Amino acid sequence: MQDRLVLDAIVSAPYPDFVGLINQTNVPPGSLSTVHQWANYSSISSSSHIVEIACTTGFSLRELQKIAKCTGEGVDLSGPAIDAANRNSQREISSGALSFIKGDATVFSPLKRPTHIVVGGALGFFPDPKQMIDRLIGFFDHNGCILAAPFFARKPIPDDLLIEARDVLGITPTQISYKSVMSHYSGFRVLYEQRSSLVQETKSELIHYCRSTVARAMKLFNDDRPEVFSAIYDRLFQIRDVTNRLRPFQGFSVLVLEYDQEEYGTRYIELF
Repeated sequence: MQDRLVLDAIVSAPYPDFVGLINQTNVPPGSLSTVHQWANYSSISSSSHIVEIACTTGFSLRELQKIAKCTGEGVDLSGPAIDAANRNSQREISSGALSFIKGDATVFSPLKRPTHIVVGGALGFFPDPKQMIDRLIGFFDHNGCILAAPFFARKPIPDDLLIEARDVLGITPTQISYKSVMSHYSGFRVLYEQRSSLVQETKSELIHYCRSTVARAMKLFNDDRPEVFSAIYDRLFQIRDVTNRLRPFQGFSVLVLEYDQEEYGTRYIELF
């Protein structure tokens, strides 16, 4: 009976908790390539301190630390995601370099002033993105970098797909245009930008990813029951399938944005 209750809790958990419970490698738009672009174009070094907002299981912050040997801290509302982030950090990162806490990013305050803040694709899901940006730049001393990878709509998403995505993910996918998304960041100097479209994965690619992720989760649970594997796999595949079908309607932009206290809110460099 207890095993069944645990399984039911996993497969019925809210999407962010499900990600944490199975320790899904929750990447930013553009995946590992985005993380390397952030590192390369924002001058992250061993003296950098990075704060990640909505860090889920800690992938972006952990990979940046591996590249630059920096320090950092992450925050997320999901307890299971934070538990996974801390386990991953303890297994993969030098002791004490990173810390992850459960909390609301809208009221969170970092332990140390950051040089860089990672928002990934999460900013648009806050109730007031501009208010959130104003809060984040208050974490900096006099300057710093925002590392973002926002989604934008390349064309209208069909209503039935929007409804399905909201039911599966618990959030409504971004429906606003590139220019509307970029208006959230209008006060910053754009140090680097790469706009990209998304290519759908094949069914075999989705199956390979889901089987790999669930097999790793089963080791975490120390469980080899086929019914448990199947239940978790079915939900993960449903998530990956709906996000894959959104891809023809979406684009994303990898951004390195510079905050300078003296110039913030102005623009002297043309956009191309």
